[in-house]
Amino acid sequence: MAADTIQAYLEHGTIKNSVNFPAAALPDREKGSIRLTVVNKNIPGMLATISEVFATHGINIQQQINVSRGDVAYNVIDVDPNIVEGGSVDLKDLQKELTMHDGVLSSRILFGRPGVGYARNINGQYFV
Repeated sequence: MAADTIQAYLEHGTIKNSVNFPAAALPDREKGSIRLTVVNKNIPGMLATISEVFATHGINIQQQINVSRGDVAYNVIDVDPNIVEGGSVDLKDLQKELTMHDGVLSSRILFGRPGVGYARNINGQYFV
């Protein structure tokens, strides 16, 4: 049912039955973890770029899936909110840094109320 599909996307980042995006479903996230989704161009080096943003801030990726269809790739990433010693991060700043990398089209933090936390990179300009 369409309503269930939309609810799964908003609450969990799951994509199924989409014309433009590949199917993607990550198992339930661990209690207390933070889930993010990233849409990027399907070009070499994007997984490394995305992972490096988290590593730079001392954030551990607990689980991740990357799937692509044509020119677009979709990532669902669960991160540990406990930052390693010496790291610090504000989620809004992290999202902006992640989203503004060349090749990243949009990102979303699935934390709190479903349907919010979306950011977009349009021709080098940041929109939330």
